[in-house]
Amino acid sequence: MSFLHVYHEADSDQPLLTTHDAYRISLELSSIEVYFDRRELVEVPVGIQQQQLVMLNNETATEIQQLSGRRYCDLRGMSPQYPDLALRRELLCTESSNDEESWHLFLRGQAIFYFHLNGRVYVVGCDREDLISVPADLPHWLDIGPEPDFLVLTLSNAQSPDLIATASDIALRFPRFEKLVDGMAA
Repeated sequence: MSFLHVYHEADSDQPLLTTHDAYRISLELSSIEVYFDRRELVEVPVGIQQQQLVMLNNETATEIQQLSGRRYCDLRGMSPQYPDLALRRELLCTESSNDEESWHLFLRGQAIFYFHLNGRVYVVGCDREDLISVPADLPHWLDIGPEPDFLVLTLSNAQSPDLIATASDIALRFPRFEKLVDGMAA
């Protein structure tokens, strides 16, 4: 599912660029200081415990820590049974920025990051084995879909970075997870 659509911020209907090529995605995102790459991962067995999962991916996590300079490593995820899922999704689909850079390695599932900078909106569909950074102070939002089922390894220098909300309604104007993912499946 990995993809990139780049839109002008005033036109959410017609992307200026669409690609599924990981190298091209990386190249385009590097222009806004977002790191994107793919990592080969060991298959994640169903029902694995958190500690086992961390050990299974320890070498990859250590490599990403060295690359990113991030100190803390945390597992984050969501399933369709998550409490107050609709509310949580809407909160994540609001443009904001973090005071701290974070890196995310998708171990399972998918989600879509939206980055808003220089009159453009970069829409990045992330899937298993995708590694993406979210720079500090970069306006962005995240769509986890109506029935999220993902697990990510998140690396940062703060255990809970502060989220800084914006007054922008731009997230309401761009295609949501369902339209982007269903459109690819068709």
